[in-house]
This record gives sequence, structure tokens and C-alpha cells, in this order.
Amino acid sequence: MSPRSLLPLLATTIAATFATSVCAADICQGPPAVKGAVVHGPVLEVPDGSSLCIASGASPSAWVRIPLPHLQTSRAALMAAAFGKNATCAVDSHGRGDCTIEGQTLAMAVQRPEILKAAFSWR
Repeated sequence: MSPRSLLPLLATTIAATFATSVCAADICQGPPAVKGAVVHGPVLEVPDGSSLCIASGASPSAWVRIPLPHLQTSRAALMAAAFGKNATCAVDSHGRGDCTIEGQTLAMAVQRPEILKAAFSWR
């Protein structure tokens, strides 16, 4: 199964999870990111303004929560910049991820005017 064909399945999984009133923070159920590792995959949840959930498989039990170091932004801005897009995060010695989204640093992506405008649409 190609990564592109997994997206509808993953979107359905997310919708079903929210329909059962599971807290967003409970969605990233995978093991913590290994210090020094590089995690790559689609961003399928943004629990808050300081972390991302990256899918390494279809089930939330394979979604890795990546804490972000000192990113000054809102959950809405992270959703607009990262949700549904592929991320690559290098995990530092403190377990936090330095992430790029579609070839651009996440810190730069959340500051793009079109992302700031789109952030108003996310609730």
C-alpha cells in the first residue's frame, strides 16, 4: 500500500477517534521518539501548540509524538503549517524535534503569510 493511499484510511481513523471523544493528547500512542533519531512521516495530529504526531503506521499506536523546542506559535498555526503534510524531525538529546515540512523548517513555515491566514480557519 502506498503512503498516498494510506491517507484516506488515516483520516478515517482520526475522525473515528474524535467521534469517540478521545482527548487529542491521547491520539499519539506510539513509543517516544528516540534521542538522535530522525522521524519521518505524515503529520496526523497536532495536540497543542508545542508538539506534532507523526504517523509511522496506520494505527495511532504507531504515531510518534514529537515535542517541539521553544516554538512560539498556536495549535491553529501548527495545524495550518503541518497537518496532512510530510515532516522530517531530527530528535535532539532532550527528545525534542527539529522539524522540516515539505523542505522548509517548521519555524519558517508557521510564519508564512498564507499559513497565518489559514490558521484562522482551524479551531
